[in-house]
Amino acid sequence: MITTSLLLLIAVVNTLVSAIPVSEPASDEKHTCTNTADSRNCWSPGFDINTDYYTNTPKTGRTVEHKWSITNKTMALDGYERSVLVVNGQYPGPALEANWGDYIVVHITNELTSGTGIHWHGARMLGTPDADGAIGVTQCPIAPGETYTYRWHATQYGTSWYHSHFSLQYTDGVVGPIVVHGPSSANWDIDLGPVLLTDWFHRPANDLATEMAQSITGFPPVADNGLINGKNKYDCSSSGSPDPNCKNSGTRYETKFQAGKKHLLRIVNTGTDVMFKFSIDGHKMKVVSTDWVPIKPYEAEVISIAIGQRYEVIVEANATPGDYWMRAVPQLSCLPPNPRRYDISGIIRYDYSTLDPTSSPWNTTDQCEEENGKHIAPFFKDDAGSANLEENFQLTLLRTNTSGTVPAFQWIVNDNHYNPNTSAPSIMLINEDRGVIVPKSYSATEVTPIDGWTYFIIQSLLPVGHPFHLHGHDFYVLGKGVGIYENTPNHPKLLLKNPVRRDVAFLPAQGFLVIAFKNDNPGAWLMHCHIAWHLHLGLAMQVIERKEEMPVNRPEEIEAVCDAWKVFDKSNGDDGA
Repeated sequence: MITTSLLLLIAVVNTLVSAIPVSEPASDEKHTCTNTADSRNCWSPGFDINTDYYTNTPKTGRTVEHKWSITNKTMALDGYERSVLVVNGQYPGPALEANWGDYIVVHITNELTSGTGIHWHGARMLGTPDADGAIGVTQCPIAPGETYTYRWHATQYGTSWYHSHFSLQYTDGVVGPIVVHGPSSANWDIDLGPVLLTDWFHRPANDLATEMAQSITGFPPVADNGLINGKNKYDCSSSGSPDPNCKNSGTRYETKFQAGKKHLLRIVNTGTDVMFKFSIDGHKMKVVSTDWVPIKPYEAEVISIAIGQRYEVIVEANATPGDYWMRAVPQLSCLPPNPRRYDISGIIRYDYSTLDPTSSPWNTTDQCEEENGKHIAPFFKDDAGSANLEENFQLTLLRTNTSGTVPAFQWIVNDNHYNPNTSAPSIMLINEDRGVIVPKSYSATEVTPIDGWTYFIIQSLLPVGHPFHLHGHDFYVLGKGVGIYENTPNHPKLLLKNPVRRDVAFLPAQGFLVIAFKNDNPGAWLMHCHIAWHLHLGLAMQVIERKEEMPVNRPEEIEAVCDAWKVFDKSNGDDGA
């Protein structure tokens, strides 16, 4: 029997921080600010790159509204034909584009034969936790034929993505970019928009997950290919015998540079199980944002990007005009033994050539690591409390094969397999009874100190890394490394002064990750590994924050969705990851 484990320690301390209103700044903070290609640090009067966006957010009075349908469609994104789950008939789905301070309204209609829902990755959902889209946490799945409306305020700015949080649907295609325009810590001329990177599978994700859970090793499936903005080429000869689904019709993603201009690219890893190194041959990148957080710019030839992470980079077209490869290289050291060799590439063109580039890549080493935190200094400075880790309790996560003739693998959180009843999401249980104890299968941890801090020490004994994502918050990355973390004078001190802030951080293999967040956003929030296979098998927990104050703005709408789901669902809410 294979048994491995993680230790997750959580300390809760009550360190006072400021209240978090969403409002216009005080009159003495207002000033005139003009946003041009030469002054991207500005935004609107009273708001710029120096604004504390956790306490001050514009209210534009503008509403961005969309109507989207989720359907099934046969597509050959890389030249291999398969059924894809699509948003408004396309993959990636349509961009959600807004301005900092806009109000977002998106109506989602489910035209599938199973449930669905949309999570707006990394959005704080301040005051609107019911719009977060986490199945079994903030809503029931949207039943076939039903519509649900998400409403939230864009209190952050930058680049992110939306995806289904029902089962493994985002692996099969329910994915799209989010762009919220706002200030930048460096100037640029042309916004080339989102660049979504993903691994890609030629078989339905649920079929692959079933095989994984019942395999001898429990290793996750091996991706067949990868995509950049939904495009790439697949070599049909690599599959051996002829396959009628393989059309050899794939194409590469292409975009254009204007010589002498500075171009903004919004890089997003929407993958299922892959860490990428991203680069453009012959061009260095100025990195200006990580996740939703603007940073002090630094220069890089290559950036490492874990699942769920985003980087905004500025690339100056100062090379000899021509054609250059854009590369997304999977880091095989993060994956189980894999015989495949991937070519996940796009093309940057200065002119109208149609030839493949002949450019050479930057020198890189295959590494299962995210970007070095020493490079990532948030532009708006914010410290991380006192990090008093003396009071703590322990959660244990186990991945074991259960009894039976065929091994079955699950992640176990605090002796529980995370499997909330999707017909009874936490937010509704709490709305009905503020004193309720959320059921054990929800793996819920209550955070009660008002305007205090919560600290997580995540300790892995496994030879595999995990990108951890927390809904409802940017968290503060206080420390990480290889080995066992010990809160002793001999252990490296945690970084409390303006540490990295983001919503996905990489837990090293056989190492530790220490994060913190302010208890400033009452709600029910999911924290999970963003390797989709791991989440599907239970590597998750819920954070119930300031339960008594949790706003539930539209209980009647949530209840209607749940009522429709209960009529459709015959498994009593099983499999809501």
